Amino acid sequence: MMMQDWFSEGLPIQVPAGTSILDAEMQVPAGANGLIVLTHAGGRARYAQRAQNLADAFLKAGYGILIMDLLTEEESEIGRDAGDAECFDAEMLAERLDDSLGWVRDLPEAMGLALGLFGTGPGSRAIFAAAAARPVEIAALVVAGPAEAPDTRMLRAIRAPTLIVAGNAESPEAESAKACHELLVARKRLEFVNGFSLTRDDTRAAEKLARLACQWFGSHMS
Repeated sequence: MMMQDWFSEGLPIQVPAGTSILDAEMQVPAGANGLIVLTHAGGRARYAQRAQNLADAFLKAGYGILIMDLLTEEESEIGRDAGDAECFDAEMLAERLDDSLGWVRDLPEAMGLALGLFGTGPGSRAIFAAAAARPVEIAALVVAGPAEAPDTRMLRAIRAPTLIVAGNAESPEAESAKACHELLVARKRLEFVNGFSLTRDDTRAAEKLARLACQWFGSHMS
């Protein structure tokens, strides 16, 4: 089976990230408008359906997708037992994402494609770090429910247009979202979506998140 055929079918793959191997799924349709990397850190059962729904929306919009968990299966189990995926070092997750993006960039299917990043919760800091480290390569970001406000230097190094999404203004992640938005100097937008939460999925909120993300990537990855 040729590599192009394999990636076009969206089969599971394993992505090298430093000394770790991460589980992922990649699908790059012929004539893709760009490649969107969707990341999360642990919580596989909780995030799997959300990531797949978003990936389906991106595919319908003409993008290739790479869905990737920044934690190994064993680490996800440790985080679940500890009750907190954030027990893992944020710098480690950022390094893994950066290594993964380097691997993706070398794939023939990804060459010449604009690159967008989508992250949620604990994986959001890795998205910010990757965008800061690759200001020329990353075309656009969407971060839903940032878990914390990264350092000022990191945010101010980002050049990619960035959409930040949180639940309503009183939601737990709202303050972090506002802080991230305020510190960014790149083109930016902050959206509050009623019903959005990192711990549960609301159908209408999920649909609105997908629409907002597709519109943002469509505006900045052409």
